[in-house]
Amino acid sequence: MIWRACGVPRRIAMTRRCAARRWRPLNGIRGTAARAARTVLTFALLSTLLAATGGTASATARAIVVSPASGLVDQVVDVHWTGFHPTDPSGAFTVTLFQCKGAVPRSVSDCYQVLKPPSGPNEGTGVYDGTTAADGTGTASIEVRPAQDLPVLDCTSTNPCSVLAFENDGSRLPRTGLPVSAATAPIRFAPSPADCPPTSSSDVRTDGSASTSHALYTWAAQVCTGSRPLALDYTEISSPAGRRDFLNGSVDVGLSSSPVTPDEMAASPAHRTYAYAPIDVTGVAVAFSVTDTLTHQRITDMNLSPRLVAILVAGSGLHLFQDPEFVALNPGHSWPMEVQPPLLRAERNADALLLTGWLEADHAARAFLDGNDPTVAVDQFWRGIAYPTDIFEARDPNTLGNYNPRSGTIANARRLFNFQPPGDGVSVSTQNDGIMAVLDAVTAKQFGFPVAKLHRANAAPTEAFVAPDSGALAAGYRAMKTNPDGVTRWADVGATNAYPLVKIDYAMVPTSQTTAVKADKIAQFLGYAAGPGQVPGRLPLGYLPMPPDLAAQTTAARDAVVSGATPPPVSPDQPPLANDQPAVVPGGPSAGADTGSSQGSGFDAPTSIAAPSAVAYRAPATRSRGRSGGPLGAAFRALAGSGWRLILPVLLVLGLAAGAAGPVLSARARRGRRHPPTGPTPA
Repeated sequence: MIWRACGVPRRIAMTRRCAARRWRPLNGIRGTAARAARTVLTFALLSTLLAATGGTASATARAIVVSPASGLVDQVVDVHWTGFHPTDPSGAFTVTLFQCKGAVPRSVSDCYQVLKPPSGPNEGTGVYDGTTAADGTGTASIEVRPAQDLPVLDCTSTNPCSVLAFENDGSRLPRTGLPVSAATAPIRFAPSPADCPPTSSSDVRTDGSASTSHALYTWAAQVCTGSRPLALDYTEISSPAGRRDFLNGSVDVGLSSSPVTPDEMAASPAHRTYAYAPIDVTGVAVAFSVTDTLTHQRITDMNLSPRLVAILVAGSGLHLFQDPEFVALNPGHSWPMEVQPPLLRAERNADALLLTGWLEADHAARAFLDGNDPTVAVDQFWRGIAYPTDIFEARDPNTLGNYNPRSGTIANARRLFNFQPPGDGVSVSTQNDGIMAVLDAVTAKQFGFPVAKLHRANAAPTEAFVAPDSGALAAGYRAMKTNPDGVTRWADVGATNAYPLVKIDYAMVPTSQTTAVKADKIAQFLGYAAGPGQVPGRLPLGYLPMPPDLAAQTTAARDAVVSGATPPPVSPDQPPLANDQPAVVPGGPSAGADTGSSQGSGFDAPTSIAAPSAVAYRAPATRSRGRSGGPLGAAFRALAGSGWRLILPVLLVLGLAAGAAGPVLSARARRGRRHPPTGPTPA
């Protein structure tokens, strides 16, 4: 559907009316009759003019199309416009894009007007420099955010929002209404936890691996209603933090793509027994933002070997695009002169462990790190570094502030989208610089980043490079090796015809000393994760649907949770707990809480992994995270979303009646209460 521009005919009409005031009365007509005749003729002429011209060509032709426009999460969308004034070489008539509340915003005050960097702060999203070609068309991308990431707009599946585009023609923004050059299009978000009924406590509390966040937020919105609603609380941190919080009892379920280590076991000697339940399969990707210096077009293809990634990660990648190996592997483009330090996560995380294990396994990458590369010298502060490691750190004191890992996947994704290097205050340009980031494949997909194709460790130069698509991830999964715990699996980074950086996210779930009610809710979560949650549409893009053997392992872990629960005292009239979980795909070996001692982890697997054990239980710490709005707010939002314009006249009449009755009521009432307005005004 095409959405037309607003407001321009009103401005034209005002101009014509001002000109009409200079007309003289017609012969034989005086006074009021003359004024009436002039008015009739003016509007007749104006109507004829507007009918003949259609307003103005730019006004009636202005339109925008957003893609995708529905089922949105925190992601990047493309906005294409037509009928706009071409951008002047001096910079006039660029295009601004804002995300706004309401399917049709009433004014610019309904929009989130904070510009993205470098013209605005890090939390800004507004685009200010869209360019319109001579034919009146243009395209730009904007990050749109749901209610949980941008509460001021409250965009949910039931509360639609919009994108506003308008020309920067030098005029001030109107205090009311939209700019005369404005065009809008509605957008609708996928169900999210913000759509769930308000609750003061959660049924299952979980945190950990950042790459699970997209699935967990999606699933939380899908299971919070129905005949057996489940309130799922998830906090995005990292795999090591998820393991720690589970072992010390802070959460019901810990999420991790790497297994527990002996040091972590020793730090929480009173931990519960547990099982590993797979919940998703994805990969680690090297995303990039690079522009061809001749065509000025975005480059969308890149091949990288482990050696080239080692040069980038170890702080020696300034001239990576001039490296002879890079040039040979990436013909057909004019590359910028420099590469900024990479965007990396600062906290300990399993993605870093997987990527550095891949580098360690490759002979050429290891030779570079040891200072034995014949063409590139390793930074002296990185020489001989021990890999694999689960943390990226700035080692060279001379590059502090530039080589600057950032906490959180989403922070790095936003900096890459905004073409911000990791160091603050660093001036960059697309003509001279490229920026790269290590992200999970799901985040890269949702932000629309191109990702590099990678070589396996020790690949021959003629071997094909592999992208993290579903086929390569599936091949990488089939090549994975079992860790020393006999249960979890780790990527074989040397496997042929497979993506080397594939990983499985596991849920650590308790198999002892858990109440029957809590065990039932955890089992419900695992049943959904292994069953309906793996269906395309319910599983976000960037994940590989779990193969049957992984689903069977999750089923076994779910059964272990239920069987290990402490039954409550049962009275004669107390009904048993229900356990009607969704069916999962059968087949393959079951693992669950198996503590077998089978070995066979590859060279890239963690070298020190603890097996699950049976020890004493320590109750989890209580934590309550309420949802915003409350029952009244949720009810009003539901009513408003279904047709708020219909209730405005009623509210107006009620308001007038209340104003008239105010003196009478105030005479009887000793005091009253005032409610503050709901929600701030966008800055």
